Amino acid sequence: MALYRWLGRRWTALGLARPYCQSVNAGIDETPEEEDLIEQKRNKSRLRAHHYNSIHHQLPENLSEDEEFAMSLRAQRKRYGEFGAASGINLAKLWPSKEELELEKEWEKVARPHSVQEMISIAKKAKEDEERAIQKRQEELMQKVAKLEGWKKEVRDRIMKQELEAQIAKEKKEKLIEEVRQILGFQIDPKDERFKEALLQKEKEEKKAKKEAKKLARQKRMIERLRQETYPSPTPVKDASGQSETGEGSSISPGSPIV
Repeated sequence: MALYRWLGRRWTALGLARPYCQSVNAGIDETPEEEDLIEQKRNKSRLRAHHYNSIHHQLPENLSEDEEFAMSLRAQRKRYGEFGAASGINLAKLWPSKEELELEKEWEKVARPHSVQEMISIAKKAKEDEERAIQKRQEELMQKVAKLEGWKKEVRDRIMKQELEAQIAKEKKEKLIEEVRQILGFQIDPKDERFKEALLQKEKEEKKAKKEAKKLARQKRMIERLRQETYPSPTPVKDASGQSETGEGSSISPGSPIV
C-alpha cells in the first residue's frame, strides 16, 4: 500500500498525471482519425464500408475516377436515384444515349404494340367481359338456390325410399326365418348349417316365384296387345248427314224389313 502511495506522489511530481477536466476536454477534442477508429471499434458486424452503408442506407463516400469508370452506368443511375446530387455523380452522363433510346423504342413496339386508346378499349372490354361473367355466375347461383328446396325434398324422399326398402327387406328376411323355424323347429340355432341351407332354399323359391309372376304378367300384356291388334274395336262411320251407317238417328229399327 505504501508503494502505491509513493508511486502516485512520484507520478504527480513529475507532471505526468493530468487533472480530470483536462482528460475530459482532451476526449472532446479528438481528431477525425480517432473518431473513425472509434466507429470502427463500435462496428461489430465486420462488414466492408460499402456493404455497411448499403444495409443502413447511408450516403457512401464519393467515387474516385477509377471506381466511377469501373461502375456500370446502371449502378450509377441507381445510386443517383437513391442519394441524388449528394452521391457526387454527374447527371449529364446518366441520360440515355441515342442508341439506347432507339432500342427502348423498338422494345416498346414489340412489348406494347397497341396505342393508349387501344389499350384503354381492350381494358374496358376485358372489364365488361368479367362483369358479364360475374353476373352470369350470380344468376346461376340464384337459380340453384331457388332449386335447393326441391333438391332437399328429392334427397329426403330418396332416403325415405331407401329406408322403406330396407325395412321391407328386413321384414321379408324375418318372415323367411320364421318359416324356416316352423319347418326345422324353433330351437334351432340360426348359425346351424341346416338353418342356413333351408333359408337359402326359401330365398331361391321366393325369387323364382317373383320371376314366374313377372313372366306371367308379361305374357298377359303380350296376349292383350296381340288381341287388340287382331280384333280392333269397330269405330262407327258417319255419313254426310251426320248419321252412322248402323241407322242411328233413323226411325227404322234394326232387323225390320225395308219397303
